Amino acid sequence: MTEKLRILVLDDSEIVLNMMALALSESGFDVATANSLVEFEQRLKEQPPQIILTDIQMPDISGDDICRVLKKKLETGSTPVLLFSTMEESELADLAERSGADGFVSKSAGPEEIVKRIHELTEEMLF
Repeated sequence: MTEKLRILVLDDSEIVLNMMALALSESGFDVATANSLVEFEQRLKEQPPQIILTDIQMPDISGDDICRVLKKKLETGSTPVLLFSTMEESELADLAERSGADGFVSKSAGPEEIVKRIHELTEEMLF
């Protein structure tokens, strides 16, 4: 049996977190969630994920800034980071490129399409 990929999802909306946790776990991921920067940092230390999915518009710090910080750290620099937002795709793509993210997913795509996109991106990045 292959080990499940561990994904950490950061979003300040409990509804979005619950929806994504359910969709991702049903799709075969080991999912951890965080709804604040403090909780995110705690989860990152407890069980380092193989993939990070972060909302961009967060109250404490933006997801693109989180990505920039993670990519500079030795422990997390090689961990794939995907930005997650309701922004227009072109704007999201530009922000992902500028922040060093490994990809992006639009929230407007819906849970099934988001999970499909995450699988595609992780296959490209990890294999």
